Amino acid sequence: MWEKRVLLEATDEVCLEHTSKYSLLVKEVEPKWHDVRFNGTFLHENVYRQSAGPEVDAAWEALGVDYRPIVVPLEEAEKTGLRRDQVRVEDIHGGGFVANVEGLHHLHCLNILRKSLRWNYEYYLTEKKPPFSNSEDIVRIHVTHCLDILRQQLMCVPDIGVLGQVWYKLESMPQPMPFVDFNTEHRCRDFEGVRAWAERHQLPDEREVDLEHFYRMPGPGDTIYSAIP
Repeated sequence: MWEKRVLLEATDEVCLEHTSKYSLLVKEVEPKWHDVRFNGTFLHENVYRQSAGPEVDAAWEALGVDYRPIVVPLEEAEKTGLRRDQVRVEDIHGGGFVANVEGLHHLHCLNILRKSLRWNYEYYLTEKKPPFSNSEDIVRIHVTHCLDILRQQLMCVPDIGVLGQVWYKLESMPQPMPFVDFNTEHRCRDFEGVRAWAERHQLPDEREVDLEHFYRMPGPGDTIYSAIP
């Protein structure tokens, strides 16, 4: 049993090296691969698909879509791909580099797209919460940013599984017809482990700190962009 566990851990490590860039979460969150049958039902809407409202918002927020950034320790920065002149926290507040967990940003983007759907848009526009508190032009830029980030992510790791088809027949139909079966099985990483880690490691709310002394200001030679990159 011990040898099997060691073999599985080694396989996980090699697999992660080949399928993702290094991250602090590689060391601190076990992948716990497991099989999941996707809920691909076409007509029966779960809470994530329903019309805008408090219950739907709560379900999405519980996924961590609005978590604050985390901090990557200085000794992990280079291996993680962070540059020395990227944003850091002052040493008095623990130091390290400010960063966001990409998977949660992808879900944040998906949530923004959901809110921007024609049948949800007016609800969130009336609420006037970010990003819908901005001008329509900025909202459009935010939404199209999210759309293209998700496009690139889906093209980066295209799912090569296949979708079979099933037969269905309504009473009004003379004969059965084929329809795609979206309820397929997938090999998934433990999302809850990633979400819980990100929740525990969030930076404090900016309203609770002195921002003037929280972030380390750029020094000589550090890059300061003349526009948002």
